[in-house]
Amino acid sequence: MDPGAAAEAYNDSSKGDPQSKPARPSRKKFAVPPVKLACLECRASRTRCDGKTECSKCINKGKTCVYTQSKRGGSRIRRRRVSTESGEGSPKFNNTDLNQCVLSVLPELEEGTFAAPLSLVAPGGGLKQLDFSLDDTQFILDSIFANNPEGLDSGYETPGHTGTLSDAGQREVPIRVYSSDEDILGAYYTFIHPFFPILPAPEPGQVTDNHDIGIRRAPDAILVSKSAPDFEPSSPLSLAISASLVLIPSPDDKDPSGTESLHLRREQAQAFAQSAFESIEIESELIESGIQPGEALSSDPLPLSRKPFHSKNPLENESIIALIMLSTYEYAQRGNVTKMRNRAGQAINAAINLGLHGKGDEDGYYSEANRRVWWMAYIIVCQGSILSNSTPPILLYDPRFTTTGPTFAGDPGAWAVFLQSQQAITSATQFAIDLDATLRQGSDTTAIWDRMLELEAILEPLTVAADTWTLATTPHLGVDSSEKVVGQALRGIARIKLNSARIKLHRYCAFSDVPVFSKKHCDLPPTPKISTTLPTSSAPKAPPCGCSSTFHTLPSPSDMTTQSSPSGTLCLNYTVLPYTSHYSANICLKSAFAIAMSFAALPYPVARSSSKHRSQSQIQTQDHTHPQGPTQIQPEFSFSSPIPLAYPPRMIPIFACCAMQSSYVLIMLSYKTRAMGFATTNGDVGGKDSAAQRMLGQLGESLKMVTEALKNYSIAYEALGGMSDQIDIALRSVSAAAAEVGEARW
Repeated sequence: MDPGAAAEAYNDSSKGDPQSKPARPSRKKFAVPPVKLACLECRASRTRCDGKTECSKCINKGKTCVYTQSKRGGSRIRRRRVSTESGEGSPKFNNTDLNQCVLSVLPELEEGTFAAPLSLVAPGGGLKQLDFSLDDTQFILDSIFANNPEGLDSGYETPGHTGTLSDAGQREVPIRVYSSDEDILGAYYTFIHPFFPILPAPEPGQVTDNHDIGIRRAPDAILVSKSAPDFEPSSPLSLAISASLVLIPSPDDKDPSGTESLHLRREQAQAFAQSAFESIEIESELIESGIQPGEALSSDPLPLSRKPFHSKNPLENESIIALIMLSTYEYAQRGNVTKMRNRAGQAINAAINLGLHGKGDEDGYYSEANRRVWWMAYIIVCQGSILSNSTPPILLYDPRFTTTGPTFAGDPGAWAVFLQSQQAITSATQFAIDLDATLRQGSDTTAIWDRMLELEAILEPLTVAADTWTLATTPHLGVDSSEKVVGQALRGIARIKLNSARIKLHRYCAFSDVPVFSKKHCDLPPTPKISTTLPTSSAPKAPPCGCSSTFHTLPSPSDMTTQSSPSGTLCLNYTVLPYTSHYSANICLKSAFAIAMSFAALPYPVARSSSKHRSQSQIQTQDHTHPQGPTQIQPEFSFSSPIPLAYPPRMIPIFACCAMQSSYVLIMLSYKTRAMGFATTNGDVGGKDSAAQRMLGQLGESLKMVTEALKNYSIAYEALGGMSDQIDIALRSVSAAAAEVGEARW
């Protein structure tokens, strides 16, 4: 963000007549402060404007000088705070020999125990909502301006005004920033590209993480590099990428999960994201719209003249990529699915306007870049419809989409299976929507019956093929020009999505969507809110679980011997769905195990940095563990934290909802096994080598894999922290409910 734009956003906070203020200290960078009234041409080119009726830059370039009032910022009312808030290797198991006897005795749902139809497709992802609020940022602003004399203007880089949060008595929080566009691009290839390859393959030596410590130049909202304080990302793409990178804690942060660190990273990310979106709007602005609207319809936006962020990516694609990156940010960090879909919709519309969807097998210098931009826009739009449980705004198999898929030299077949998995889970979501509508309206069920058979015929061979993939990677394998690790990640994500699609298809038949989570998660319904008054002498109980009331008539193990095998009994609503409850539960169990193991096998980012850019914590550790060389590998993410973070966070987790699908199945089967009496009230299982003990152990290990993956994502993305919390709450709830049911039966 340029100094002119920053001044425009903050200078309105000055009070009184500038002429009556005390003499200002000498400025380091500018002889005069930036003007508030920068013209459109200077804004678009990000150059300083002298604020005259016809500025000198427009006169020199022969441009029409036009000023329109900026919609950014506004007057800031300075206030003093009375008080400040004080902050505060995966297990392995073999599931190939699942005991079929255990599955065969799992109790069936009976229609009488299912009180009412539960929503299959309630909108929302169950994420922590972190929508930007001025209240959240007040402590940051107070820390910046606390020591500023009321009578002095806030100019750029004045000696008396530079500082960090430590100036206001706060802990100095090291924030990850970068000193050039090249360093931002290298960090993108390190942290983002393995999981979201929207840019072309990297060149040799391009995958580096040369991060720096951020410092604040009052009154800028964005921290800048300590080694290059004059650099700020300015293009839409560099700003959008920075919004995600700044969420990754610095290795020098001693308390990355503390309140101060979380808040500062959150505010910096939002500042980058807002600046990125404003830059996109500026680049599409028409000067004629402000002075001669009648001429605007026959005019085109000014051609872009800045340097491309990536040499192999067309300049006009950068705004599309920025919108896609902002879409992932809105979901994973802010938990705002609506904004995610809005940004994704803008991106795919822009891509279609450029004709990226109809390139066929075109070959050229930018062909690979165009393919990646188009298909990642397609992926993010489909994912937005899944997270909102709605029909996608595009046709999955539109014949106009002729552009061939991207190419990954290290794994040429990775993209095809990745795209198939996205289309499969989108189709399964649409099936859930149609099933819910059929149950609510009581309409003809023939189409639902046939559609489930059709989807199962598609999904079964795909999941069987996915089980043959080898997803394990070398511990320190990073991204290179062959993108082998990218192919591994895409296959892992594809396996997760395929098995999640199969769970969506069979979940209702297996469990009738009995709720176990207290909040909405994707299309999983929340538990009903029960308000009861407990006697004062009663012991505290676990949060309410919908399964405790639904399965209150579960038979005891002794009763199971007199009953026929559930495999011959159709599931609830047998006139709607063609599979038995036991068959669907078996499929859900295997898919849940596959999802858990696939999350555990996903590669982690490998942070490499030049020795001259290494942080202090990296120097202290690497100099004792690695030989000297031009490039060093960072084996641990944070060495100075009280609880070391063994790995940096995986990024762009737009498929994290699949973890909740897996967790739902694992929790439900754990509950049913315990509630049937295989476990005692204290959770112990009779018989050291019993099948139930082995099954409960596998269920617990799988849940651990899923929660560890979600906790790794939440290192950077706050909204995803709500998912792992919900799994813990649900597990406690069903354990308590199972104990109550077991005691009642015995």
